[in-house]
Amino acid sequence: MPIIEYIDDRMETEELLERLSQPVRNWFMDKFPDFTEPQKVAIPRILKGEHLLLCSPTGSGKTLTAFLTIIDDLVRRSLDGSLSDSVQCVYISPIKALANDIQKNLIGPLEEIKERYLPSRAKEIKVGLRTGDTPQSEREKMLRKPPHILITTPESLGLGLASKRFRPILDEMKWLIIDEMHSLVPTKRGTHLSLSMALMDSVVSSEVQRIGISATMEPLDAVAEFLVASDSRERDEDNPEVQKVAIAKISGDRELDLDIILPTPRFSSTPVKEILDHNIDRIKELVEAHTTTLVFVNTRNMTETFVQKLKVAGLEGVEGHHGSMDKAIRLDVESQLKNGLLRCVVSSSSLEMGIDIGSVDLVIQVGSPGSIATALQRIGRAGHQVDGLPRARFLPTSPHDLLEVVALQTAILEGEMDLLKFPENCLDVLAQFLIGLTIIKEWDIDEAFELFSSSWPYRSLPYDDYIEVLDMLDEERRLWLDWEDNKFGKRGFAQMIYYTNIGTIAPDNNYLVFTGDGTLVGQLSSSFVSSLRNGDVFLLGGSTYRVASIRGTRVNVTPATGYRPTIPSWTGEANSRTHELSQAVLKLLGHVSVGIRMGEDSEPLLMDALGLNKPVALALKQFLDEHSATTFQVPSNDRILVEQVEAPLPTYVVTTCRGRSFNLALGYLFAGIAAKDNVIVHELSFDENGFMAKLSHEVEISKIPDVFRNDTSEEVLQRYLMDSQLFSKRFREVSSRSMLNPRRIGAEEVSPKQFQQKAESIMTKHRQMEGSVIIREAMNEIMNGDLDMKQLRNFISRMDSEDVRIVHRRVKMPSPLGMTLFMSAFEDLLSLRTRAYLIKDVDPEILRRLLGARSLATDLDKEKIGEYYQSKVAVPNDALSLLRLMDMGGGLERQLTHPLYSEKLKGLEFETLRGWVHELAERGLITKVRNTNHDQIDDKWFSMRMASVHGTLGCLAVAGASEMDDLRALYTGGMTYEMAEGFKGSEPEKWIESSLSDPLDCLRLKLLDMLGSEGPQTLESLSDRLPFPLAQVESVLQELEMRNLVSIGFFTQTDEGEFILRVDEYRITGGSVDVVDYRTLQTLLLQKSFTRFDEPSEAIRSLALIQRRDELLHRVENYRFRDWKDIKHDPDVFNGRLLHNRVGYTTRDQLPMLQGLRTEPWLGALETELLEKIPEEGITRTELFSEYPRGKENQHIQKSLKRALANLERQLVVAKQFLDMPNRRRSIAIFRKVHGAIDAMPFPQALSTLINKIGPVRLHTLRFFVSRPVEELAEVLRDLESDGSICRVVALQPDPTDYYASHEDAEKLLSLMPEDRQMRILSQSDPFCSRFIQEVRMILKQGWYHPVFKGVDPIGRILMFVVNDYLEIKDINIPHSYLDEFKVAFNDLLDNYRDRLVDVSVIHAFNGVPVHDCDENIQSILSELGFSSMGDDERYIRGGIVEPRPRQEINRRLFHRHNVHQNSRWENETFALKEIDELRDDFALRGRCEMFRVDLQSMAATEQLHQGTNLRGHQVWARLPHFQRLLTIRNMQPEDDVLGILDFFSNHNDPSVFMERLAMKRGEFRKLISPLVRSGHLVQDYRGGFKTVKPLKGIDLWQIKSDYLRDMVEEYPVITMKQFERLAGPSFAPEEISDVLHEFEDDGTLIKGFLVDDQHDVSWGRKDLLESEGITRTRDLVIPPSDSLIHYFGGILREKFGFGSAYLVFHKEEPIAAFKANTRNGTIDVTDFVGDSELEKEALRVMKEFAWEHQMPLTGELYEKLRSR
Repeated sequence: MPIIEYIDDRMETEELLERLSQPVRNWFMDKFPDFTEPQKVAIPRILKGEHLLLCSPTGSGKTLTAFLTIIDDLVRRSLDGSLSDSVQCVYISPIKALANDIQKNLIGPLEEIKERYLPSRAKEIKVGLRTGDTPQSEREKMLRKPPHILITTPESLGLGLASKRFRPILDEMKWLIIDEMHSLVPTKRGTHLSLSMALMDSVVSSEVQRIGISATMEPLDAVAEFLVASDSRERDEDNPEVQKVAIAKISGDRELDLDIILPTPRFSSTPVKEILDHNIDRIKELVEAHTTTLVFVNTRNMTETFVQKLKVAGLEGVEGHHGSMDKAIRLDVESQLKNGLLRCVVSSSSLEMGIDIGSVDLVIQVGSPGSIATALQRIGRAGHQVDGLPRARFLPTSPHDLLEVVALQTAILEGEMDLLKFPENCLDVLAQFLIGLTIIKEWDIDEAFELFSSSWPYRSLPYDDYIEVLDMLDEERRLWLDWEDNKFGKRGFAQMIYYTNIGTIAPDNNYLVFTGDGTLVGQLSSSFVSSLRNGDVFLLGGSTYRVASIRGTRVNVTPATGYRPTIPSWTGEANSRTHELSQAVLKLLGHVSVGIRMGEDSEPLLMDALGLNKPVALALKQFLDEHSATTFQVPSNDRILVEQVEAPLPTYVVTTCRGRSFNLALGYLFAGIAAKDNVIVHELSFDENGFMAKLSHEVEISKIPDVFRNDTSEEVLQRYLMDSQLFSKRFREVSSRSMLNPRRIGAEEVSPKQFQQKAESIMTKHRQMEGSVIIREAMNEIMNGDLDMKQLRNFISRMDSEDVRIVHRRVKMPSPLGMTLFMSAFEDLLSLRTRAYLIKDVDPEILRRLLGARSLATDLDKEKIGEYYQSKVAVPNDALSLLRLMDMGGGLERQLTHPLYSEKLKGLEFETLRGWVHELAERGLITKVRNTNHDQIDDKWFSMRMASVHGTLGCLAVAGASEMDDLRALYTGGMTYEMAEGFKGSEPEKWIESSLSDPLDCLRLKLLDMLGSEGPQTLESLSDRLPFPLAQVESVLQELEMRNLVSIGFFTQTDEGEFILRVDEYRITGGSVDVVDYRTLQTLLLQKSFTRFDEPSEAIRSLALIQRRDELLHRVENYRFRDWKDIKHDPDVFNGRLLHNRVGYTTRDQLPMLQGLRTEPWLGALETELLEKIPEEGITRTELFSEYPRGKENQHIQKSLKRALANLERQLVVAKQFLDMPNRRRSIAIFRKVHGAIDAMPFPQALSTLINKIGPVRLHTLRFFVSRPVEELAEVLRDLESDGSICRVVALQPDPTDYYASHEDAEKLLSLMPEDRQMRILSQSDPFCSRFIQEVRMILKQGWYHPVFKGVDPIGRILMFVVNDYLEIKDINIPHSYLDEFKVAFNDLLDNYRDRLVDVSVIHAFNGVPVHDCDENIQSILSELGFSSMGDDERYIRGGIVEPRPRQEINRRLFHRHNVHQNSRWENETFALKEIDELRDDFALRGRCEMFRVDLQSMAATEQLHQGTNLRGHQVWARLPHFQRLLTIRNMQPEDDVLGILDFFSNHNDPSVFMERLAMKRGEFRKLISPLVRSGHLVQDYRGGFKTVKPLKGIDLWQIKSDYLRDMVEEYPVITMKQFERLAGPSFAPEEISDVLHEFEDDGTLIKGFLVDDQHDVSWGRKDLLESEGITRTRDLVIPPSDSLIHYFGGILREKFGFGSAYLVFHKEEPIAAFKANTRNGTIDVTDFVGDSELEKEALRVMKEFAWEHQMPLTGELYEKLRSR
């Protein structure tokens, strides 16, 4: 062990300066007034060459302390010429940003010294940076000319040490500096670094001085040992000069300016959600009072929230900074902050490290960071300069947080420090590093063990564990192991895996959440999932779900409507509070509670002893007084509170105040013991102060200590953890870190799904193994990282010997310290989409805590509410006022049984009332209804509006709706009632039969009218008056609440929640602003969005842009999907990132507005260069990049070009137009200048124009359309409103929300608008749907589906997608009552899909029921849509048949048809050539002949063969008429400048004559002639001469193309659309191919459907070829890449073997292998091989037969390896 010496002796300034060289001394004296205290203490020891650990406060010049001596030494050697080109110093930084920063701050001083103080003869001192972002070219340059100071990260150092080219440049290394050690040492990243240091010591011959730097850490002795453990001088016992380690601990008693500020004076009584807004106000005030402020919050999400709220509040110069942001944005924010351009930056943790961000004069910490060290690190960012005064303000977020913040501030001022915990003997890091060692050389097993043991974390590594890890890696084929030679070494792809997966940081992958019907409802982070168990209920997207199972990355759930969440929505987000800070909290509680128990006032103690200001002391006193009023007991080191809360399930709130890690350990042990005794744990949740458990029945608390003391308690805990998601998460991380499950394979990243599946299989395998290394390490990480087992063991061990107590009490509500956890589940209810079914059984006290002031505001008496509704509906005084009353009520009859009529009409004379009724009837304003067979409806008077509503509801009630929970499940087709018409007095002239209206609409309107006219009603009172079951009424009310039309609360002191119109609630509770109904606003937006136009361009202009072809379907008359191609290629249509990064299409005249909505673009040098190259007429990407170097070595240039072009697109500097080119399947994209070429509108005008198009619109929504700062947007909106360009309307959503609209739209909102009730099937990106996407997903669930709208209401969804040329419909969810309308809308959509060449549809389920099991109504609808059974009892198909045949049979018929089958081959090559149109080479010909005597080249003259280009772009041999046919199909006219060449070769064929005439070299001639050969205008004859090809004359182009395709179809027994496209080539549009296939289908030649086993593509089959009999099995064969059949098998070649083009090996008519080869000198040289390992021998046999047949032997190194296996 090293000798550790704490040093405090200091060297005076003069002596220190004397020790420095003249140039460095002069530079330092000009730059700094004096050395800092750390520099005076540490630099002398560094000068002596001692290892040093420097721990001093932030801003004390630590980095310069470390580097000054090194710079001085390098300068001395640069002057005397002894400085060699090798790395002298390695600086290791934990983060790339800090590494970048240090590099800049090093280069600056060195440049200054060089320019001002060094003679020109001095050698340049170079600084290099090597991180994951360093380009390969820079790394290569570094190897050729190594820097003297290398700045790197731990991972890059590990990679470098594994490289044989990198290690030599470290040979003369003298110094190693590790910065920010506190962030490395307690992590596995530090463990990996310690191994790299040990390896470095073994491969670097020089002695390396270690310098460790950190601002905050304890215990320093252990960190010092970590720093120097592997130094060889420490292990040499014979060396008398045992190395010392000096620790320079500079006092942390730096003066700090700290204070706690309450967000609001009424802090204790303010709801937590409101405190956030108050904190925003306080931050704004503090920022405006300082020059530069850093605001730290504790999550990335809060960073975004605070930035947006501060901007909207009008704070200028504020930006966010966190790790999820794009690197360029982060660097830009850092640069602006450093240059003083920003007033405020909000950050989570990304700015707490020592990155130089210039002068910051205030740090604001929102909420406790949970760690003393983190707080000190963040506080130190203010006054970071030497002798600066760190100033920080804490803003608490809740009373509990205030307690922690006070304890934190007290701990900091008392000099407390977090103790670091060190991971030891990590077996996963050991495994990873062992793989890395094998890259260097073969290792002796014991020699490698010595290397590991020299590293501090592995100083006590058991040899048996080391051997077990080696065994595991050998079994997993990551290295080879030879026990006889006692060696191990590199195996297979280990080097590639190590290089691409090095590191220990585990990314937090998201899980996808699916319901039972396959609907995706959202994502959960793995940290959240780690806390879930089967049966848990959680909140996601406003709905509750119960966990059914967790498989891989998939969480399967079932909706849990009506159940409260058992896991709080914030679980898993936070890091645990450190043990030291928890102790500070307990200490504070202890001090205060003693005073309270003695009857003393705690306020003086808090103010005098802790130095708190009066408001903070008072708020904390109130909180603690509230607790003491509940119980005198507070948690301490000797006491834990267990409060049993009165609840339906036994609920225990256990309060410890010891931090989440301790609570996890105690809680999981508690749950494990309960589970062992068959007590079901329904819920288990944790926070920093304790945990809450809900159990199936009560447990005896007094017996808990005895159970805890049981020796098997830890074993019980581990057994419980093994089935937890926390263990699964840690196992995945450990297996990945061990490289058993790499995240990358070479350049390819493994998809999350593949990663999870592999992790599952590894875990299943290792669970069955005894003593698995991976399982042990995963459990070790949980027990020593996630759980505070040390404190738990300590607590349990003290139960016998000391006064350690568990205090148990039964309570109605937990004490304040345990309240947060208890309330969390209820707080989640506020996020639910509807609280109607939950609010009624919540305790009133809890409800008041949740709703705060709002619950009090709604406690109104019946008299006041009655007055409001009396004023809302007046007593009629004429016929028209009676009509208004009837529009709000039900049926009017003589007895006035309706409550509204009995109240309002009781004072009127009967004759007066009858006269008004007759007047309204004769004017056709009211009517009667009959034949609903419902006695409350038939023969009553109704307004025309309410007649259809009541007629429909009456029919439904009689037809069985009263017995149904869901009205939509009733099929209403064919149901009618009668409505009277033409009255004389009370007698109608006739009765008209009427069909039912939309059932749900009718019930919805009825409920709205009842609530609007009669006031708040409970569910029971509404249901009792309607002929429908309570569940149906409740369902509609919940939907209305989700749609912001109805609210729920307690208005008349009822026990049950009451429903009320949202508008009425707003007005009753004091709302003063004129508001519009939210549904009215939606109706206006629907009308504007779906205005029908004659031309697509008009529709695009009305919407500003469209994104998909189907968005025009309901907006353009007679539009079909087939029209999209013409629209896309319209010269007036542009494509680009038009609105806030959204890709879409628009017209030229909309570009000025779209540009005006953006800020001035930022253009770098490369962007400007590219922009200058774009001509007015536009340019393709290929042409734009053509002048830049290409190739592998220039990949970084090509990447930079793509990034620059993407940046131009993103900022709408350029946009694309598409050109339809002949002989190209895809359109060509032309980039056109927009910025500078089209004048942008001024922003106010552009914004006003946009609002006219899409308004009414919220500010929040406008942010998705406008790429400008939100504060600028808010200001311009205010200006536009004030000058009258736009106006503001307020809608209830559910609270009053501002919408901006044109004056015309605002007027429409105030007038009556008829509702559009058309059914539309939309996409989620549709302009209308996307405006309400959150609402749609709340009603229809999360996921990607096609929503079905009935007017503004989303009433159903279709989960469907195009796959393999057919439409896969997984499920259709449509209420029965809408089936007839849906049939029409869906049929229209399916017909349009045919235009996209998708005319086969397959459906699996309808309303979640498999189609075969659906009722007769749905079966009828599907039949009318053209669906029929596929014969598998699972699916229905439309537009095709299902007759699958074995793939071998299809291949046999194919080989037979193409003459490669042994029974259909031609006799010899002469016969073959007579039948074959074109051939690429001898391989394709030889395989079709029984005898082969003469090659193609030799037969060219006799067979009159020419060589030219076929439609697929390949060189082929064929006769001239065939090339004429191909040229005709291409339909490409030659350019004018080549007509002379073609004319010459029409009469001559000798190229030498042409070259002589034009004095042209052969290379120039080839360059001139090649494009004409490729385009098919020239072919070459057998003598090497050229001949012009002339197209066929006087023929119909479509006829010749059609005949060509028909000939091709006849050659294939079964073919898919994709195969046909590959075979036909780019000269044919997919539509042309489809038309020919359909012609064949119509005449019965072809059948279409699923024709091949295990193939999910739609295929076309030749009936005659499929029905032919008697073909024997095909011989084993090889299809060469030059054979036309290879394009038919192209899909298999790519998907199964990963090749684009290769030789395909068939055995028993199945492809079993593929290989690549070079054919030269009469041999087949195999260069790559992929195949089925079990059939490898068969594949080699077939390859040999193929080689023998072609008389070309197989050769090559790979072939020899294959043979020897």
